[in-house]
Amino acid sequence: MCYKRYLSLSRRKISFFVAPLLITSIIFIIYQISIFVQISDGYKKANFGLKLVRGTHEQQARFYEPNSQNKFVCIRSLEEIDFKMVNDDYCDCLDGSDEPGTSACGNGMFFCRNQEHFPKSLHSSMVNDGICDCCDGSDEWKNEVLLHNFDIVLQKRMHKYHPPCPNVC
Repeated sequence: MCYKRYLSLSRRKISFFVAPLLITSIIFIIYQISIFVQISDGYKKANFGLKLVRGTHEQQARFYEPNSQNKFVCIRSLEEIDFKMVNDDYCDCLDGSDEPGTSACGNGMFFCRNQEHFPKSLHSSMVNDGICDCCDGSDEWKNEVLLHNFDIVLQKRMHKYHPPCPNVC
């Protein structure tokens, strides 16, 4: 009889501690999920309104905004050119920073966003060269076929595609 009473009391003690712990854990998990959702929504909203120049990274966006005279200031050589001359397929800056989305400058770099995949940078000579180097095809934005098209089976085997580029991210 005494043992049953002790066992009953012991179960009450356990349920007295387990129930609040379980409730606290559930509340904590719900709180963490809500924080995660708020952060991811804030990130999407912050990047959604950002208009980037083709071939640039989000961290470079501040360099690719026109100044008060609607001019672009070359990033390293500090020359000033009209903003409409950015990505016009003619290298106006000595440092090549005015052509991030074309192959006009020999010293430029193109940034592949590769949606939901690993982003990467390419040498500007690989832009619009007839071979899809970015998995999202963003480096072949002209969709010009410059090379003899191999059949799709061979392209898949080589992991090198010709325009129009499929999204293989």
